[in-house]
Formats: sequence, structure tokens, C-alpha cells
Amino acid sequence: MELVRYKPGEAIRWLELGAQDLKKTAKRKGKSLVRREGERNLGKDVRDVAGVLVGMGKGALADLLHRQAEASEYVLHDDLFEIVSPGRVRSIKYSVVKSIKLHGDKATVVLDQGSVTIKPHAYILSGRLKVPVGWARNGMEVPYEVLLDELSARCDVDIEQAA
Repeated sequence: MELVRYKPGEAIRWLELGAQDLKKTAKRKGKSLVRREGERNLGKDVRDVAGVLVGMGKGALADLLHRQAEASEYVLHDDLFEIVSPGRVRSIKYSVVKSIKLHGDKATVVLDQGSVTIKPHAYILSGRLKVPVGWARNGMEVPYEVLLDELSARCDVDIEQAA
């Protein structure tokens, strides 16, 4: 069997653009604060400084999440799968998987000893509809559930819906 790689889908790149926008907005507010534009007083200055710091923090967090998602992948081999995350690779043989339990979009892969959680890196929201971002399976976009279905088949276990 050929090697199969699941990486976060292309939609994850919007995190990077969002991080850049948050940082630009915070930088613009910071410059405005330094030039002391508009109506100013101590209370307003303190609130504005806090807002700039929160904005930079949100931008940094979005950037970190994007980098973590970009560096993460699931690699399926003939007899095992690997979970690749920044700074760590964990190999798990299909034979040690006892069950896969699905609770919402979060899957728990129960092993002989311990468990592994697979969850979406991000969601796409439209009104009340919330859909997990899918995967790039060997470069082709597929829905989020495809990884779980393929793992289920390779491990020869059914996916159980948790209550």
C-alpha cells in the first residue's frame, strides 16, 4: 500500500491572514496612542494600551495556531499510523487500536494502553452552521470524517457514537 498523508485542509491558511490583520490593527492603534491622537485622558490611554496588547496577543495566538496546524499531519503506513506534531512523532500500530469513539467532531482512539484524540484544527462558520475544516489527503481535499473512516477500516474497528 502507498503512504497516505493527511494534513489540515487549505482553509487553514485563513488563520495566517487573520493573524496578520490582527497584528496590523493593533500596530495602527498603538501608533495612534503614541501620537496621542483624538481626545485623551489617563483612563482612555490605559484602556487603549490594554486593547493594543490584547490585539497583539490574539494575533500571536492565531499565528501560533496556524504554524502548529501546518506542522501537523497523520501518516498512514501498511501496519501503523504516525501522528506528526511540532517536535514529536508518535507511531501507533493498527493492531493496538481497540476502538474509535466519536463525540461530536472529536474522536478518541482507544489503544491497548492509553488513547489518542483526533479533533479538527479549525471550523468554518456560516450563520448557525459549524463545519470542521477537512484534510488534504495526499494533496486532494477531503472531508474531515475521511481520516476517521480510513483509520477505522485499517484498524478493523467500527466507529462508535458516544452519548
